[in-house]
Amino acid sequence: MTRYADLLPRYKRLRQSAVRLNSRLVKTLSRNVLNEGGKKLGILRRNVLTLDSADEIAVLMDYCIFNVRRSGVNAVERYLAKSPPPQDSDEMAILLGMRQAHYSLFAVEAVERAVGVHVKDLLRDEPRFLMDVGLSGSAPLGMILATRVMAPEGIGMTGGAALPVGVLSTSERATFLQGVAALCPGVDFRCLSPREASDLTGLIIRTCLQRGAAERVAYVEPKPGRGRRDRRDS
Repeated sequence: MTRYADLLPRYKRLRQSAVRLNSRLVKTLSRNVLNEGGKKLGILRRNVLTLDSADEIAVLMDYCIFNVRRSGVNAVERYLAKSPPPQDSDEMAILLGMRQAHYSLFAVEAVERAVGVHVKDLLRDEPRFLMDVGLSGSAPLGMILATRVMAPEGIGMTGGAALPVGVLSTSERATFLQGVAALCPGVDFRCLSPREASDLTGLIIRTCLQRGAAERVAYVEPKPGRGRRDRRDS
């Protein structure tokens, strides 16, 4: 087993806690927060959310939890302030990981089957490993994904539905990234303000949804023992 495979039992437990926590966070979102998020993602039309799939709902909820703020705080920070779990609990580990989560574009560079993927954060120019059973079985080398990542207890994992951009050639990748950079002049992707993070995440998600990425999302939710294929909420 690799050092990442050794972390699978702990990862699975944390992932299950993250799914439960995500459901509670969704319930804290108000209608005006959802509408603001929908407008930012281009799926609010005439004050009506137009969602074409369950995956678009997951993307919207993820954006609203992390990137729509009220009085300067998002849903994660508000939950931590109002309903903090025990300090040594799995839920606290996930919340602290969520507080430091960020959204970006990632290129799959290597795969560890049934464990996860080695990726490069294309905006931050950083390598990392993501524990993700689903991606390890479905993502081809070179695939570019838009997703949120976090690292509770140092275990890298996705924090929301991963939207596939596609497998791009070197020149196509360069052109794509130049386009993103051109729309974010002067932005340091390694040190984003909350407003910059919200704008950047919205830009990436809108672009992916326009390309139909939500129609191609697949997940595997890890379970104790053998995993089974299922839809994932976070």
